Amino acid sequence: MDEIRQNNPLIPRLIGWGGVANVIGGVLVAMAYLLHPPEAPPDTVSSNLWLIVHAGFMVSLVAGIFALIAFLGQYLRAGGGLSGTIGCVMAITSLVFIFGLDYSEVFIFPTLAVEFPEVVWKYGDGTIMPSVAFAFPLSGILFLIGYLLFAFQLARTDCVSRASGLMLGIGTLVFGVGLSGFVPMIVVRVGAILFGAGLIWTGLSLRARVK
Repeated sequence: MDEIRQNNPLIPRLIGWGGVANVIGGVLVAMAYLLHPPEAPPDTVSSNLWLIVHAGFMVSLVAGIFALIAFLGQYLRAGGGLSGTIGCVMAITSLVFIFGLDYSEVFIFPTLAVEFPEVVWKYGDGTIMPSVAFAFPLSGILFLIGYLLFAFQLARTDCVSRASGLMLGIGTLVFGVGLSGFVPMIVVRVGAILFGAGLIWTGLSLRARVK
């Protein structure tokens, strides 16, 4: 029974599709932050561009969660241990938290921008709401530590090439700094491009290695 499970052809196929999901997520997250408006007044939050940007970002988050699960599967097949697993769980948790915020930016705040614009004038896209002020920074910390740790472990166990793992780590660091709110928007955009490039590269590298 154990041999049948280990030789299940569906496992490498799903891991390979996880690599594709990482590529898709990398393209969409880079595009989302390149197109994202610098401010969030009501007329912007209710615009078609806002919906397109955040819907694309939502798809990138779902793709990222699936990709991380696939990476974890390959990592464990390669003999990976607890530290990489913890990093992966932290990264997945951060994407779940961020998905919750992005869900409101797609399905809730555009309606508020039309029906109750004073709410959007006060809170923008919702990141400064008291109920989000704790969860959003926490998700950023989980994202930064989780992806950095997991990228290092993926490269160490040869699940992805070391160069692609390094790119993902650098992209994660720059992107995380950009999202801190203490640097200009250009840092966020550059970080998103580097992070997206890291996702694309590691996704392709995973797909090339899966057997």
